[in-house]
Amino acid sequence: MLSGGGARGAFQVGVWKALCEHPRGLRGRPAVVSGTSAGALNGALIAADVPPDRMLAFWLDLAERPPVRANEVFFRTLEGALARLAVREPVRGVRPRWRELRILGSLLRRHRWYRASGLLSMVLEFAMTARFDSLSDLLDGIGTSYLFDTTPLRERLAEAIGGCTLRSTVRLAINAVDVRTGGVVRIVNHPPAKASQAASRHYRYEPVISLDMILASASIPLLFNPVQIGDQLLWDGGLLVNSPMAPAVALGARRLVPVLVTTGPAHPGAKPTTFGSAIERLADAFLENAYNIDRKLLLDRNALAARTRAPELAVVELFRAIRPGSSTLFDAGSYLYFEPRMLRAMHDAGEHAARAWLDQGPEIDSRDREE
Repeated sequence: MLSGGGARGAFQVGVWKALCEHPRGLRGRPAVVSGTSAGALNGALIAADVPPDRMLAFWLDLAERPPVRANEVFFRTLEGALARLAVREPVRGVRPRWRELRILGSLLRRHRWYRASGLLSMVLEFAMTARFDSLSDLLDGIGTSYLFDTTPLRERLAEAIGGCTLRSTVRLAINAVDVRTGGVVRIVNHPPAKASQAASRHYRYEPVISLDMILASASIPLLFNPVQIGDQLLWDGGLLVNSPMAPAVALGARRLVPVLVTTGPAHPGAKPTTFGSAIERLADAFLENAYNIDRKLLLDRNALAARTRAPELAVVELFRAIRPGSSTLFDAGSYLYFEPRMLRAMHDAGEHAARAWLDQGPEIDSRDREE
C-alpha cells in the first residue's frame, strides 16, 4: 500500500529497492498494489515491472525536466479580475459604509501602518473583514481551476512504462476523487473479491489502466488540472483515501505492508516554531489521520473475521508501516521539492528505513500498539 506525498514519493522507491534486494524481502513483484497520488505513480511503475534504478531515474528526470506547464489562462484572467477590482473599488469608496470606516479606524490604531509589515498586515485584515466580498469576487474572476498543466508528465510516464496503457498481472488499484460528487473512485484492473461486491459501486473495473487514470490520482487540487475519465472528472485521491488499504483487501491481499511518507506523530511537547513547520504538521496530521482511520477499520475488520469465522471474511495481516524517521529532509517544502539532491536523499532514507524494518523482522500491527 503506497500513500500519497508528492516529491516524497522518492522515499517509496528506496523502500522498493530494499524490498527487492534484501534477503528477507519480496521474491518477485507483489500480487496486489494499491496506490494514491505519488503512490499511484510508483504503483503503476511496479506493476509495469520497472526496476528500482529506472524508477529512481524517472523521479530524477522529473526534477531535471519539470513535467508541468504554467497555466497562462490563470494569470490572464487574474489580471483582468484585478483590473476590474481596481476600477470598482474607488467608486465604491465614494459612499463609504460606516462599518468599514469603523474597521479601518480600528486597524489604523492597532497596526504600525507607517512600516511595510504593518501596512501589509492592515491591508490583509481589512480585506478579510471589511471587504471579503471583493476577495471573493477576485477569486471568482479567475477563469480556470488550476495553476499547472500536467500534459508533459503524461508523456514522461508513457516513456517510463513503455506505452499509453498498462496491462499487468499485478492487481492494481489507483485511487482518486470525483470532483463533482466528492466521492472516492477506486480504479482496479481486476474485479473486486466477492466480499467487496456489495460495495462494487465504489470500484471502477478497468482491465487496462490508462495514463490518464494514473495522472488523475496525482492531480493535486488547485495546483494541477483535473482529469476527465469517461463521465467522471477526477483529481488527487489523497484528499480522502491517502492510505488505500480497502482496495488492496478487495483485490485479494492477505498481507499488507503500508509504505507511508510521513514521519509520524511529533515528539511530546514539540510545537511549530515557524510558519513552514506549522504547514508541515498540518499536512502530516491530515495524512496521518487518514492512515489511522483506515488502519483501525482494517483491524476492526480482522477482529470481526476472527470472531465470526465467516468464509467471505479473511483475516488480513497488517504489518507495521515503513515510514521515514524524524529527519530534516521531510519538512514542509519536501512535498514539492523536486530537486535531484533531495530526491536522492529521500530515496536513500527509504532504502535505509526498509532495510532496518526487514533486519528487525516485520512486526504485525494490532490494536495494542500505536503508530
